[in-house]
Amino acid sequence: MPATKKDASRSDRGPGRRPAQADTSSGSPRQRTPPVAATQPRRVKAREAASRVRGLADVSDSLDGRRRLRRLARLVAKGSREVRGIAFIEGLLGECLDEAEHEAATRERWRTCEAVAWGLAWLARTRRAGGSAGGLLERLVKHARTATQQLRDGDTASAAFVVALARLFNDIEACRCLERDANAALVEELGRLVFTDGAVHVAGDPAGSAAIVERVERWSAVREVATAIGGPCPWDDETDDRWRRATVTALRLLGGQGRPLTGAGRLPACCSQRLLDAATAARGRAGRTATLVRDPRRRIEPAAAKRLLPRDFHSADAASSIIRTGWHRDAVRVLLDHRSTVPRLEIATHDRLLVDGPWAWRVSINGRPLEAEGPWSVTGFESDRKATFLEIAAPLAGGLQIARQVVVLVRDAVVLLADAITAATPPAGEVLACESGLSLGHGLEVEPAEETRDVVAYDTSMRMMALPLALPEWSAAPAPGSLAASAGSLLLRQESSGGRLYAPLWLDCHPARIGRPLTWRQLSVADTRRNLPRHQAAAFRVQAGLEQWLLYRTLDAARNRTVLGCNLSCEFLVGRVREDGVVSRTLEIE
Repeated sequence: MPATKKDASRSDRGPGRRPAQADTSSGSPRQRTPPVAATQPRRVKAREAASRVRGLADVSDSLDGRRRLRRLARLVAKGSREVRGIAFIEGLLGECLDEAEHEAATRERWRTCEAVAWGLAWLARTRRAGGSAGGLLERLVKHARTATQQLRDGDTASAAFVVALARLFNDIEACRCLERDANAALVEELGRLVFTDGAVHVAGDPAGSAAIVERVERWSAVREVATAIGGPCPWDDETDDRWRRATVTALRLLGGQGRPLTGAGRLPACCSQRLLDAATAARGRAGRTATLVRDPRRRIEPAAAKRLLPRDFHSADAASSIIRTGWHRDAVRVLLDHRSTVPRLEIATHDRLLVDGPWAWRVSINGRPLEAEGPWSVTGFESDRKATFLEIAAPLAGGLQIARQVVVLVRDAVVLLADAITAATPPAGEVLACESGLSLGHGLEVEPAEETRDVVAYDTSMRMMALPLALPEWSAAPAPGSLAASAGSLLLRQESSGGRLYAPLWLDCHPARIGRPLTWRQLSVADTRRNLPRHQAAAFRVQAGLEQWLLYRTLDAARNRTVLGCNLSCEFLVGRVREDGVVSRTLEIE
């Protein structure tokens, strides 16, 4: 019977997950992992073993370890039958194990052990093994037993090594029995971290999308190794379905050429190869999308786009959303995770993370901070071929509410981030202040304009332009706030004396528009021939080059109002202003 977690009420289990069922007919829990039985030893060819060792070298974090494993792969590929050559290979295998024992990084240790297992299996199954082969196998088993204890503690970093060793030497009982703990740990972890809709929750890891991709790649590597060597899948059908859904989620988080993105740029292709192989082999939309992600195009015809995965993925259970402008090469991708009080936000384009980290916020009245009095809840999610709208809200002290908006304009590669502070009965005569902070991607430099309040972010080329729409364009004009740019962050601060506040930040992620003539204005909103104060409704016009947009947000009850000659009765609107002055409504929220 595999080891399972007994506490089904863990806080990180999350809604939407199904606990293991009990078999009442036998009075014992249902078997969750396939039985492990002895099979005929599988012959391992030199080419296969060398390819496996080379693949592990490619993902090694250590330069010395990478060189050592590639050297081992070259020797195995030659397939020497001479005594001296075999003794040299066995010596190198022992050297690899010596280094593995001193590895500070646990992941690196298990990669080295897995490479040694493949090399030793090739020697043993082709009758090339010398006198030290038995000692090498004993050392591998010793490492695997250490890994087993970590597996029981919930750390599956060693699962691929343990499964590979158990199946390559399936005829040896000491190896074969090791797989049960690996299988049980994988079933437990997939059931705990993957929601029924495919959302993946990697708790407490600040790496964001890279951590999700790494975990799904780990599971995919274990499954691929197990099926390649032979035997049953390392988990049951229900867990396999969760894994397949998780691969689709991870697919949405990949950057250019299907590579994971970190602050330093995109990782090598080998860091997502297994999950891409699995997604490509799948039928339907997932398979077609994975093929396109590996070799993206600059333009995808509308007919072809309908046969791909939807642009957006929203999981209410996991409290996270992934929004894309498409699957083309220069697509913008947004990841919002609002499980904690401070949401985590990522904005990426092509192969670069523009925003990566906490989306900080602070609300105060007369300098007195207001804390959230409840969790975030999704108050609106709308998506069509033109735009995506997501709004989350949380109650504040004093009867106030903070609502945070993420709006993505597909055609324009624009991301709007906005905070709205509202109240049924707004406090009168008090100064309401709101701060919103963004953590920029590693290596991005920020440069404020000389005479205006816009900020440009760049590295080797222009990446993004930030406009604080509720503040006057010219720096010399008095403003109820500021947009501060420093190394690695943007901080928007805004004040209002009307008891309500709307603070939008317009992020233009289309580098071709940076440098074109630029302007923005806050517009007057009329209601029954009377201009409304800004704490009741806010509207803005943005112009970059010859392109213009209109943005509107009501802060009280939605009514029939007019702005820029456009009649509105909605809560939120964003649209393009055509050459004839007519507003083409891109997105309208009632």
